[in-house]
Amino acid sequence: MTPWLLPFLLAQAPAGPPPSATLTLVEAVTLARAHSPIAGAARARAEGAETSAKAAGRLADPTLELTMENWRPTADDFVASTDLDVFAVITQPLDLFTRGGRKAQARGESSEARAGWLLAEQGVQLEAVRRYLETWRGRDLVAALEAQADNLAGIVVSMEKRVREGYAAEADLLRFRAEAARAANHLARARIERERAEAELAFLVGRPVAGARLEEPDLPPPPAGEPEALAELALDRRPDVAAARARAARARGTMSLEQARRYPDLALAGGYKRTAGLDTAVVGLVATVPVFERNGRATARAEADARTADLELEATLSRARAEAAILVRAARALQARLARLDEDLVRPAEEARRSALAAFREGATDVLRVVDAERTNTESRKEALDLTVEAFLTSCRARLAAGLEVLP
Repeated sequence: MTPWLLPFLLAQAPAGPPPSATLTLVEAVTLARAHSPIAGAARARAEGAETSAKAAGRLADPTLELTMENWRPTADDFVASTDLDVFAVITQPLDLFTRGGRKAQARGESSEARAGWLLAEQGVQLEAVRRYLETWRGRDLVAALEAQADNLAGIVVSMEKRVREGYAAEADLLRFRAEAARAANHLARARIERERAEAELAFLVGRPVAGARLEEPDLPPPPAGEPEALAELALDRRPDVAAARARAARARGTMSLEQARRYPDLALAGGYKRTAGLDTAVVGLVATVPVFERNGRATARAEADARTADLELEATLSRARAEAAILVRAARALQARLARLDEDLVRPAEEARRSALAAFREGATDVLRVVDAERTNTESRKEALDLTVEAFLTSCRARLAAGLEVLP
């Protein structure tokens, strides 16, 4: 953050009561991470997927079949102990072919959920930075517009006196009144935007911020190094790339699982049998007979999904490389422009405004010059604020694209 900007914007702001609390950008990001339900939901999904992956390699639960036959409760000669046939059979699937596919599928789901959690946290942090800057910008813009409104109000009073004394035309007075009304409209809208930004920031951090003083944040430096090299190195640290890789791994696991289901998977059956009063043991194997469908439909869909996931991974990698390089260059260009903003924009506009006001106080009646200088000064301050916020957010996005933390 350039050191000249805040003093210039607050130089003409009316003094107010001392703030009751402060809120730094780092504190806002920390509170947003702790209070965000979006990040909390993503974390819960990741924890659930990790627990599911640990259980994916276990054998399937056995089934128990208990039947009794030859019931004749109304017959006079029915004796349950000798006439009933009793069968108790436990069947245990062996999962000889499908266990590896299930484990790969579960690992992919767990990795994808964890990458989604990291993506959600990054989104929350970037949103907290954006809302903080919007609130900071809103307060400084309101201060600049209030100063403009006060200046125009004083000019209108002076012009009314000159019109009464016959030194100025009434048309010039009307022009100043119209400009004062225009400034009041801008001020009203800026106050609404400031209150909206405060409310959105308060929702993110979980505490009121209307009475807090937002401290001036330091502009985070963009990543150092060659943009293309940074983009390539960041591929292993970016959660969106990790999520795409996890989706491809999950799709390949699903494909392996469905392909394995084309083959008969055995199940071991064993139990007890009682017929005609004789007790015997039952042992056997259970298997499907892959004659007709052979899981063809599910296999075809899984193979198509795996190819799709691989292509989406390639697209994600290409997009990540291009995005990182572009954002790094943009962040550096904006910071270089920001370094000259005081000399090229803010100070010339302020000097032009002072010169026009000095001439007006000495009796000059060039209404357009005064109005234009006042408007240019306010618009230059607004442009300075906008460029500062844009440079800050672009640097944060560039850091994330390079696999770094949003704030150093």
